[in-house]
Amino acid sequence: MEKWIVLITSLLILAFLCWKEIRRKNKARLVFRLSASVFTVVSLYFIAFPFSFQRKPNPSNLNTAVILTAGFVKDSLTRLKNIPAYSNYRTIVAENKNVKFIPDLEYFSRSQADINKIHILGEGLDQQELEVFKNHKLIFHPGTVSGFSAIHWNSTIRSGEKLNVQGYFKSASDRPVRILLRGLSTTLDSVELAGAKNFQLNTTPKLLDKAIYSLIALSGTDTLANEKIPIIIEKITPLKILILSSSPDFESKFLKNWLYAEQYALAIRTNISKEKFSTEFLNTERTNLNRISPALLENFDILIGDISALSELGAPESSAVLNEVNKGMGLFIRADSTGGGGFYRRAFNIRPNRAIDPKTLTLNWEGQTAKKTSTPSGHVMEIVPRFGEQPLVRDNNNHILASSKLYGAGRVVVSTVPDTYTWMLSNNAAYYSSYWSHVLEKAARKTVVKESWALLNTLPVVNSPALIQLESSASTIPSASVDNIPLHFSQNTLQSFRWTAEYWP
Repeated sequence: MEKWIVLITSLLILAFLCWKEIRRKNKARLVFRLSASVFTVVSLYFIAFPFSFQRKPNPSNLNTAVILTAGFVKDSLTRLKNIPAYSNYRTIVAENKNVKFIPDLEYFSRSQADINKIHILGEGLDQQELEVFKNHKLIFHPGTVSGFSAIHWNSTIRSGEKLNVQGYFKSASDRPVRILLRGLSTTLDSVELAGAKNFQLNTTPKLLDKAIYSLIALSGTDTLANEKIPIIIEKITPLKILILSSSPDFESKFLKNWLYAEQYALAIRTNISKEKFSTEFLNTERTNLNRISPALLENFDILIGDISALSELGAPESSAVLNEVNKGMGLFIRADSTGGGGFYRRAFNIRPNRAIDPKTLTLNWEGQTAKKTSTPSGHVMEIVPRFGEQPLVRDNNNHILASSKLYGAGRVVVSTVPDTYTWMLSNNAAYYSSYWSHVLEKAARKTVVKESWALLNTLPVVNSPALIQLESSASTIPSASVDNIPLHFSQNTLQSFRWTAEYWP
């Protein structure tokens, strides 16, 4: 009723004003004066009754919020424009007037209890921040990501081993990007990419101890990314090795020379005739090798023998070998034949493979691909995989040529790779060194470590927790600090030897 009274009154006032303007003697700018009268009366009416309208809200937007993070695409907001937007980045709030600032995500979650669905735009939230919204339905809208999105490397290597850096880089444009691995002010390896691709770089560090390399992405003269690669280069602890050979051959001769040059302690027994042996001792004291006994074997980390030599051991000697392997000694078997050998032959399923060309082999093992040529010596033998075995060396057709398995506390390794000394003859000493370092490291007696520390975050970042893991046999709560800040450890409920602590860089 009030609206009608105001409306009729407004129309009467408007009619009176228009009549006065028309009756006025001065007719100049009559249209403008009439328009002003109409505008004045209409304005007075809407002051009394403000203009409004109603529409039904989109049911899908009820109890919904948008959280903006770094790197979000503004165009993605157009589909969510009727949903309240928030951000915990002050720069985003300053640049977008309709975005509200969230000083604390946990407080926001509790204060906005009616919100059950959240759209997250941009780079997203870290694991700890996502825990705050674990009871919400989260929808992620990733932004345009460029740079290194994944990096992996062997952070601890031994002297002479390769550092392998693998990762994924995405460029914001189609221009070629050069990825460099740098150390000691030198470019160690590089690769050129375009768009988004995986990459792999490697080098063999020359120094020992700790080092920090750089992984750099360049586009022309512009540096797109610069990440640090911390590594530890450990000195190889010389192993004590016993070698049993059925006869003198080039394989044993070159292996002996290489092990001696690498400062391994060597004791070598070579069959000359039945129950007659020649012996050599390098980097170690002389001892009696005529009989393989438990007292003798406990002084060695690895026993290397060809199947022929191992099959000639008597029952007491074979029993002593297996007992010592069960205690932790490594056994490396050179598969020089397919027959005989008892346990040493049956430990792995070895068979000749006519499809493998012994003259040109391409072998693959951890971080290494090596080509080799062999002397004509029949067919190469392959190892048929069985449960509990770990392949160590394969060819390009995925045939297994070296494998290992646990035997008690020790490990048994077998290799059918023929004539590895041909690498040395063809001036490929690096392949030879890498191969033997790899297989011997797998076979070696393991040293019992009282404590083992690990950083679970590959690349710790500021304002995010870095997880430090300790594996220890001690029954007491560990005590440690970083930058004089004490760490507080929590024990794994299922694995009591494992402890974790958080450190905030």
